[in-house]
Amino acid sequence: MSRFRTRTKVVGAVALVAVLGLLAGCGTYRAERQGKQVGEAICDLKTGGADDAERNADKVKREYNDLQRIVGRPFNEDVSDIDQQITDLIEHTRQGNSVLQTQDIAAIQRNVNAVSRTLNGKGQAAYDGVQEGLADCDFS
Repeated sequence: MSRFRTRTKVVGAVALVAVLGLLAGCGTYRAERQGKQVGEAICDLKTGGADDAERNADKVKREYNDLQRIVGRPFNEDVSDIDQQITDLIEHTRQGNSVLQTQDIAAIQRNVNAVSRTLNGKGQAAYDGVQEGLADCDFS
């Protein structure tokens, strides 16, 4: 009987470790998915046109507020000058200046990449997700 109890305890401990690992993985996946939504929202801002610029900018801010809630890190403080880059992107979208829009997206990508390299876990997954969302952006 003693052998059976020991085996049960070992199996229980292994199951607990597996569940904790799964839960940690889910948080990382959620952070990456939300990061991708931020990147996609930034792309929508670029491609949405002048009439939708303000609405799409609000969507970007909502998405990165959600990202902050999930990850626990303030996105707009991590990525230097993100608010200014979003403001520039809004203005360049209104003007229809695709060259400057592309430069704005590239600046955001550089900053996101720089922050991503300094993090790990959910934070890094979130910023990797932003990069993934920005990678789908139309650069033409």
